[in-house]
This record gives sequence, C-alpha cells and structure tokens, in this order.
Amino acid sequence: MNVAYDQGASAQNGGAERRTNHHLREIFDQAYHVASPLLDSSLSSSTHFLRITLHDAFPKLHQQDIAILCVAVERVHRERVKAGDQ
Repeated sequence: MNVAYDQGASAQNGGAERRTNHHLREIFDQAYHVASPLLDSSLSSSTHFLRITLHDAFPKLHQQDIAILCVAVERVHRERVKAGDQ
C-alpha cells in the first residue's frame, strides 16, 4: 500500500479513517505471499482456488472476509503486474 496515498485519503476526509476491516489489513501481506504462487500460475483466473487457498491459510476467517481478501489480493496483483513490480 502506498503510505502517501493512505495519508492523503485520510486528509481529504477530515482526518477520519473510513476504512474498516483492519484485521484484514494486518494479514494482507501474509495473504498476498500465500496467494502469489496461485496468482502467478495458469490457475490465476480461478477465484475458487484462491478462496480455498486463503481459507486453508486463515481458517478462522469468515467467508465474507475471505471474499474481501480475495478481491484485494487479486487487485493488488493485477496492479503490480501492470506496473511491472511483481
């Protein structure tokens, strides 16, 4: 995540943090690391496999949290691939 962007977003909203799911933000880097091999493979188009992988890695998360994490991980991966940052 871009810290400058995060600070700018907070400043635009009067300093109030609007984001929720802080528990997911705390584990995002670990989830991205777990999901990276799947995202880099030919199976990357299958959200189902990504959900199973993340559920296996974080079994205590609710299904809704797994879905949120999947969307975030896929989006960051697409942005990094597009930017050439993998």
